[in-house]
Amino acid sequence: MRNAIPFLALSAVLAAQQPPVLTTSPPVQTPQFGPAAFGGGVTEVAQITMIRDGSAAPVWWINATIKRPSSAFYQGWSGRATGNPAGGGPYVLTEDPTVLSLVPPPVADYFAFNSSADGLVMVFDTGGASAPAVYVRANTAPTTPYQPFGSIPGVTGYVDSQMGNTGSSWNGTTGSYEFTYIVGNSLVRASLTLTAPATVVLGAPVTMTTAGVAQHSQSYIRQYTGLPSEFGTGRALIHSRNVSSADAWFRSSLSDDTAVNIPSQLVYDDASWKANPGHIGGSLYWAYAPTGYVNPLQIDTVCMSSATVPSAGGSVTICAWAPPGTDVQAGFVMLGVQVPAIPLPGITIGSLGLNPAALVFLPTTIFDPVLGEISYTLVTGFLPRGRIDMQVGCLNVTRSRIYLGNNAYIHVQ
Repeated sequence: MRNAIPFLALSAVLAAQQPPVLTTSPPVQTPQFGPAAFGGGVTEVAQITMIRDGSAAPVWWINATIKRPSSAFYQGWSGRATGNPAGGGPYVLTEDPTVLSLVPPPVADYFAFNSSADGLVMVFDTGGASAPAVYVRANTAPTTPYQPFGSIPGVTGYVDSQMGNTGSSWNGTTGSYEFTYIVGNSLVRASLTLTAPATVVLGAPVTMTTAGVAQHSQSYIRQYTGLPSEFGTGRALIHSRNVSSADAWFRSSLSDDTAVNIPSQLVYDDASWKANPGHIGGSLYWAYAPTGYVNPLQIDTVCMSSATVPSAGGSVTICAWAPPGTDVQAGFVMLGVQVPAIPLPGITIGSLGLNPAALVFLPTTIFDPVLGEISYTLVTGFLPRGRIDMQVGCLNVTRSRIYLGNNAYIHVQ
């Protein structure tokens, strides 16, 4: 969808309590991506990511860290998840065994198996003192195996390796990607350039978020609707932060920003370890370990991304997510001026975080029932520099419920 912004209210910078990233229902352990769903004797699922396959619907590429009784160590799992949440059916997981056949039998835990949005490049952690590994393949057909390419220079240890946005696809000779990893308590991203034969170059890291406690398990919330050229683009971040145990956090931006305060926000906190998540729309699946890793914790959310636009104008994309499924859900985005959270009658969950006297509504859009997503491409003219406050809402038409999610921002540079 492409919309012109008729009017934008610039916000004051307020040190106010913002509406949180809400959960639409109590989080539950689900067998949907648990050990039994993987089959083959899998006893633990310690990490999982889902990447939408743009060539087949509805199919996701699945990369995961699992454990089987046959191995004392964690190792990789790669395959497909096929299923239609809009049809009420479960996802069916089908293993592609090429990862296990290519990776040598582990003598240490292999961890954080993650692919790029084009499905052509995989990275994973190979041990506490070793550099993360890079694997590539020529195409995404299930029978096309990943092949070992090289390791990532200047990075060692369990850094929760993950592929971010794709710059250009691997073509058998070269490719440019984005790699995200841990540096101390910070989550960072850097360009990752691949050049045959087996040369990996890592660019300068850019901080995504930092804190006074350990952070880890970074994972992008990706865009799959809107402009085809933006398919698979990371728009927001979910991660763990060890405040009590390892708790679930959300950030509407992919970078720390000194000009605009864009906080990480707590999504869910309990006494158990929550780490290494993936998502399908607003359904987040966190590896969950009350003792060992068991069925993942499903946290259903309504949330949205922030964005940046030049003051001279241009286009900017914002995305919002809700749980996919059979319910009809209408998404709406409000622009205005941030204020302390205001409880409103008739709202099922959430509070208004914008001044109700000066709201501008973007056109209402139905959440894609399979992807749990809406997106807007906004075309702007000249804008004053500063911050434009936004908030997402979701009207569940089927259940007559209204949810108000997090505040987000357009940063006009």
